[in-house]
Amino acid sequence: MHSVSQIFIYPIKGLGGISLTSAKAKIEGFENDRRWMLVDKDGKFLSQRENAMMALFKTECIEEGINVTYENESVVIPFNTNEHEVKHVSVWGSKMKAQEVSPLFSTWFSDNMHMNCTLVSMTEISKRYKRLFVPPFKTYVSFADGYPYLILGEESMVHLNEKLDSPLKIDRFRANIIVTSQQPHEEDDWSEYKIGTSKMKVIKPCARCNVTTINQQTGEIGKEPLKTLATYRRKANKIYFGANAIILEEGEISVGDSVLF
Repeated sequence: MHSVSQIFIYPIKGLGGISLTSAKAKIEGFENDRRWMLVDKDGKFLSQRENAMMALFKTECIEEGINVTYENESVVIPFNTNEHEVKHVSVWGSKMKAQEVSPLFSTWFSDNMHMNCTLVSMTEISKRYKRLFVPPFKTYVSFADGYPYLILGEESMVHLNEKLDSPLKIDRFRANIIVTSQQPHEEDDWSEYKIGTSKMKVIKPCARCNVTTINQQTGEIGKEPLKTLATYRRKANKIYFGANAIILEEGEISVGDSVLF
């Protein structure tokens, strides 16, 4: 038996995540997951890959919106904002339109990031497609790197930590859905399945980058887990951990829901 043990969303791409007990599973990703993003002057997304300090911006859902805290300062990003200037933004090879949330928020992030950046949101003008090499051959996706969902089995994490001198927290991998599992990396081979009232499909194993080497509590950068994962999870010069997935039928997913194949 497999079931959901944890659910996470990352409202502002690259910043801290939020643990939820349930979430609405939409085609483009969980509700409020990666619907906001920080971009540079050229509209390119900002990432922990180059700005590890982004991990130190913590987020939480409150009634008014997304509360962001950094050091001793905080700001609330409303769920429904009066969007401002249209921006042309990019996430890897994807280009789309987005809207600046407010110059005030952009200034707050610029001051704390020590660089000029703009906070944008995904609105009705933001259409982003992801082409797939298997049916249904395309999906909508949020500001996420490439796919709407990332699934990770607990046994994959257990197996990794058994190989490490110091165990790591699962938040290194910034997954959306953590599931109980029976074998390490079995999620790689899943196809279609139901969770809660939604239907999902695994597309492929997830290739990992140096964000996994960043301590999400301190921003400190190390060599693990990529150093160890490279010894047994490398294929075609990429390192895989967890699985990319899409939604076939929208619904709601809660902690404790069974995964039905």
